[in-house]
Amino acid sequence: MPAITKSGQPVCNDRVSSEKDKVEHASGLYLIYEDGHAEPFTGDNSKDCVRYIGLKHGYMSFAISLTEHDSVQLLDDDSRGESGSGTYYERECDALFDFDGQKNTERLVVRNPKLKNLLEDGEYIPSLGQLNLMAHYKDSINDALEYIGAEPLASSSAWYWSSTEYSQNYAWGVNFSSGSALNNSKYSSGRVRAVAAFSFKL
Repeated sequence: MPAITKSGQPVCNDRVSSEKDKVEHASGLYLIYEDGHAEPFTGDNSKDCVRYIGLKHGYMSFAISLTEHDSVQLLDDDSRGESGSGTYYERECDALFDFDGQKNTERLVVRNPKLKNLLEDGEYIPSLGQLNLMAHYKDSINDALEYIGAEPLASSSAWYWSSTEYSQNYAWGVNFSSGSALNNSKYSSGRVRAVAAFSFKL
């Protein structure tokens, strides 16, 4: 158990890595604590001071926020016009290989600065490739989220935005109830579950 401060908050910077932690990082889910320490999710982990759920799949890894936003429009009536040339993915097979959610989000925020209010420092809207992995691991991610008392990913009527753009006014998303990737108008409403960079610290 971590120490408790006078305010009743756990102290999270005194974690010590166990030998069990010091194994080659396998694909799967990790609990990421406020001090940056990460450990494989087993169902027996400490629930204190968890900041993110980490997802590793092969060479790809990123951190998933414990909360999400509903009824998000990537563009609205106050959004700015297109400036410069963008990277658009008209084919699903190409869009699924987009993993640059951070750069995508920066571009979206230029047109709609309100999106920044949804994101903590270092967070961004996942690319379609990242969002597709989240849909694939949805049940396991929800097991971890529910274990620590966080908000699970929605299952029914759950349209999640990615930051991967189809065109100037359309972007890709994933229906988490079916796992299908579709493009939709950026003026439509959907959910956003932010992600962040995840590098292992044992």
